[in-house]
Amino acid sequence: MKMADNSQPSRVLHVRSLPASTTEFDIQSLVSAFGQVTGVMLMRQRGQALVELESEAAAVQCCNFYKTTQAAIRENPVQIQHSRHAELTMAHNPASASGEGPTVLHIIVENMVYQVTLDVLHTIFSKYDSVLRIITFTKNGQFQALIEMTDSAKAAQAKLTLDGQNIYDRCCTMKIDFSKMATLTITSNNDRQRDYTKPDQAEGVTTVRPMMLGGTPTPTAAQVTASSLASIPGMPAHSVSALQSIMAGGAAGLGGLSPANLSTLTGLVGGGVPSASPVVLVSNLNEELVTPKDLFMLFGVYGDVQRVKILFNKKDTALIQFASGQQAQTAHRHLHRVSFQGKVMHVTNSKHMNVAMPKDSQDAHLTQDYTDSVLHRYKQPGSHNLQNIYAPSATLHISNVPATLSEEDIGQLVLSAAQCAPVAFKWLPSQRQDAEQRVDRKMALVQLPSTEQSIQTLVTLHNYKVGDKRYLRVAFAKNPTVQ
Repeated sequence: MKMADNSQPSRVLHVRSLPASTTEFDIQSLVSAFGQVTGVMLMRQRGQALVELESEAAAVQCCNFYKTTQAAIRENPVQIQHSRHAELTMAHNPASASGEGPTVLHIIVENMVYQVTLDVLHTIFSKYDSVLRIITFTKNGQFQALIEMTDSAKAAQAKLTLDGQNIYDRCCTMKIDFSKMATLTITSNNDRQRDYTKPDQAEGVTTVRPMMLGGTPTPTAAQVTASSLASIPGMPAHSVSALQSIMAGGAAGLGGLSPANLSTLTGLVGGGVPSASPVVLVSNLNEELVTPKDLFMLFGVYGDVQRVKILFNKKDTALIQFASGQQAQTAHRHLHRVSFQGKVMHVTNSKHMNVAMPKDSQDAHLTQDYTDSVLHRYKQPGSHNLQNIYAPSATLHISNVPATLSEEDIGQLVLSAAQCAPVAFKWLPSQRQDAEQRVDRKMALVQLPSTEQSIQTLVTLHNYKVGDKRYLRVAFAKNPTVQ
């Protein structure tokens, strides 16, 4: 093994506190969403492993992600950090050997409001790998499926990415695990099972079971047309055009179905679905520091916050109401177990459908109404901001920067907000010029030492006035490091 400079990150990661039952495939599943795994060395007796990713950038992204999200294997918390090894020469690629890992996924669909067909499952999972066979069945009153894929590494990535995601808006949640079956055997194709390696048998198969809320057959992907979309019970008119756009773009239009963009599909069949609560409950806050404005600024990154209420008798807990249940789910997905003001927040769905304003002036300062706030990021239909929603990271995207503001000026603002200086800075190119022909830089990337300091900077500097009618706009950047 080659040793790395201890001052530099490595593409080899060191995983510690592993349970005794850990396999190489468990390690691969933990990190494969960030890049191709090129080597694994499992030291089971020591409860440790070394895993090598295809690039240093992928390893950095993985480490940064697990700084704010607890990594776990078989429900046991584990720790991940950069290794002092630059590469693994003794490890092997777990995806290179035939049969090295499982390829059959077991899916349980919970809260099943709409029917989930073979075509829907095939569309979702074929974004990750070729789907060989699918079998669907009902057990213990739950709709379940077995999906066989060709490559174990890609199956692991599909599991890691899609587990816990909704197929439709606020319903049909997938719980995914590996099956003990090595392969699936299908003797004939029908509406419950299909062998995609035998296309001659698959052609002409239609789904004959009615939709759970409809009563009419759910069309297969090949049968979906503008008229058939419009005829689906509960399908809003705007959803028809949205789904047609995705279909017109083919599989690429689905954008990979990552957690960040799986919402492309959600909301398309929202009509007739019982609404999920637009309110989240946030606990384990720093009651000495937190304010409604802080929570509005942070949670407003993921939706248009309408009201914030810090509980009078439990000031480390707050209720936050969004414009929609989907926005609440987005905030929950990105901010649960994220560190803020020295505490790890816990975000859960609330049973409340709205946040009531206080009747007593005693706790009026703890509840704020932001219904008409000009700082809502998503109030315009089709807002470009919807395509730039990213998880908290150490790097911020700052826009609306006037030409008069220098890198040093921004550094001083960051120092004041987070009590630390940026570790990296980059102006983003712009062709715009002001009246004196100076380039209006407009946008910049600023990397902080940690995600928690980045969050504090966003909360403080978003909408910070930097000139006459000029306010900074701050969001989390797409990449966790300035490149």
